[in-house]
Amino acid sequence: MVGQLIRFGGVGGIATLVHVLMAMALQGPLALPPLQANFGGFCAALLISYIGHARITFDADLRHAPQFVRFVTIALIGLATSSTTVWLIDTRLGAGFGIAMAAVAVLVPLMTFVTLRLWVFTGRANREQIDVQDLALSAALALGMLALFWGRMINHDTAWYLLATRKWLAGAQLYVDLIEVNPPLNFYLTVPPLALADLLGLSDSNGQYLWLALLIFVSLSWSGSILKAELGMTARPRAFLMIGMAAAMILPALNNMGQRDQMLVILMMPWVLGQIAPQPQARGPQIARAAFAAFGICLKPHFILFPFTATLFEIVRQRSLRPILSAGNITFLVLGSAYVAIVALLHPAYLQEIVPIAREVYGAYGAPLVYVAFNFRNEALALLVVVLVARLTVRTNPAVGLLIALCFAGAASYLLQGTGFGYHKIPFLAFLLIAYAWILASVSYKTLVTIAVCALPLIPMAGLYKRGFYNNRALTEITKVDLSWSEFDSIMALTTHLDVGPAAAFEIGADWVSRYPVSWLVPGAVNRLRDLDCKTEAAVCAKLTEIVARNRSDNIEDVTLNHPELLIIDKQSRFFDRPGFDWLAFMAEDPAWEAIFATYRLAASGDRFDFYLYAPQPAMN
Repeated sequence: MVGQLIRFGGVGGIATLVHVLMAMALQGPLALPPLQANFGGFCAALLISYIGHARITFDADLRHAPQFVRFVTIALIGLATSSTTVWLIDTRLGAGFGIAMAAVAVLVPLMTFVTLRLWVFTGRANREQIDVQDLALSAALALGMLALFWGRMINHDTAWYLLATRKWLAGAQLYVDLIEVNPPLNFYLTVPPLALADLLGLSDSNGQYLWLALLIFVSLSWSGSILKAELGMTARPRAFLMIGMAAAMILPALNNMGQRDQMLVILMMPWVLGQIAPQPQARGPQIARAAFAAFGICLKPHFILFPFTATLFEIVRQRSLRPILSAGNITFLVLGSAYVAIVALLHPAYLQEIVPIAREVYGAYGAPLVYVAFNFRNEALALLVVVLVARLTVRTNPAVGLLIALCFAGAASYLLQGTGFGYHKIPFLAFLLIAYAWILASVSYKTLVTIAVCALPLIPMAGLYKRGFYNNRALTEITKVDLSWSEFDSIMALTTHLDVGPAAAFEIGADWVSRYPVSWLVPGAVNRLRDLDCKTEAAVCAKLTEIVARNRSDNIEDVTLNHPELLIIDKQSRFFDRPGFDWLAFMAEDPAWEAIFATYRLAASGDRFDFYLYAPQPAMN
């Protein structure tokens, strides 16, 4: 152990020296920009570090593909950890760059050594094996996804996160300068695609697609190693399942690439397969898979249903309570608790202000349970078909049983979110497809033909035929208006729809100047105020009135400070109990609005939108 630490320090010192010298050489004689030069130095140091740690520190085999993938993953996590530590200690807490670097010098090497020892360079008996064909298949599937989406319009939710994360990285404060209802992990996970875009000179949307392709590659290659080493699967069914998993990660999210629900499926897959393994795994792989999955599970509170359901399934299957205290569940608990603590420490406004406000007003974005359930009827029928096919063929197969259990978790997650939004079905559809693929990979040819014929209705019943590539109808309507869109440097919209303002700004490359993605505080508060008797419930009315006034005054401040060149007024905003909500009348309730709005002139009007251009009157001499 002591010897390993000494060798670890020596190899790390040499790699650091290579990093610095290579970066200086690339920036000096080759005149590369600093960011690219530093990345070149990082890549050179990565190779030296891998060779040194494999050969010298841990005495491991160099020619081991999944080992190298794990090493690169740890290196990238270390890079992100060091950057986050510097930002937290120096920028956020103001303790100084020297203290920040001292913390990095202790934290990152310690974390790296532990993960290299327990996960990357494990003993030969515990190694997950993957052959070149599996690695090539994973790369081909990831590249196929990248080619399919390259240059396509990205969905409005992901566009908002790309816009908002850039503002955050430029100094805006989450939940103060950017008023978002969701917790901050998705902002963190949007940093890598922006870094890739800047590094490679890509558009932000293509940076996002590249990031997803990398995650899919890691997830598939890792999953392939588990299928081979722990489930003993031969090449042909393994390849079939890997293709099925890739389809499950991509097809349900065709028009919602990058959504948190898709990220959950990608990040959970290795852990799910580890749960299927007949023999208990070594503790290191369990912890690593659970840690990878935890990044997906922590994206939404509803996602805790998935490890809960998997644990309940294992309790019933094993007739024991031991799965509750598995290494994976303890990892989920530790990382989940740490995440909550980080949110409380770094983003106190989220828990202190945003969550209480959301409890009061965000219900307006919900839908009646009858509507949400009715909107799930085709998916429920598809699940019934898969359950019946499983009962007729594989019956007691624990893998199919767990995947079907996760389908139920996906259905529960969709229903509990209570909006009826299509992308909330992604986890359900993904695990349904994987369960079906697993059944097909487990039966004989004759049975396969029977199943294929019986289950042909699956795709239309699951609604996948409706899920084409993303198409923003609101944006299409906006850009039909005869305006010189390329001339606008800044945009703001009064709307309750995310596909209007941020999506338009993102597509034309303009600055979105509102602190809100949409005016999400307004509909819930307005609806409740109309239904309440404020004489008997004065305190509640006062709270809701304050929330409405906050959104209005924030809008006025954003217009005053930023003077958006284009102001879009949505005349058909949804989520209000009464149609036809008048944004201009709403804003005029604050006397300050009249003078500000006088600097805008109506440039165009359509069935749904009015377009106002910033046109201040010249000053009088």
